[in-house]
Amino acid sequence: MRRFTFFVVLILVLLVGGGLTSLLIASSGQVLPFLTQVNVPDADPTAMLAWKANQFFIFIAFMLFNLVGIAVTIGILIWVIDWGLKRSKADAGAAASAVTTTQTPAQDS
Repeated sequence: MRRFTFFVVLILVLLVGGGLTSLLIASSGQVLPFLTQVNVPDADPTAMLAWKANQFFIFIAFMLFNLVGIAVTIGILIWVIDWGLKRSKADAGAAASAVTTTQTPAQDS
């Protein structure tokens, strides 16, 4: 019953969203009252101009490059730490086995 209720609510939300979208298209985008301050396309945040698209592309490329660099750096650090832990455990195990093999039981005279 819960799944059915969730499904009905989801369908209703999609229908309302579709209705609002059709209202927006039918009124040529003037559903909400907008105050136009300037008529220059460079100042309009909704108008995509070539230079705005270029800056957006450069920004996204810069962000992706930095995220890849961060991931590589963290991966190298984790690898080095893991390598150091494995080496120290191996050295501790070798030292412990060397101590146990070189000790001889004490003989009572």
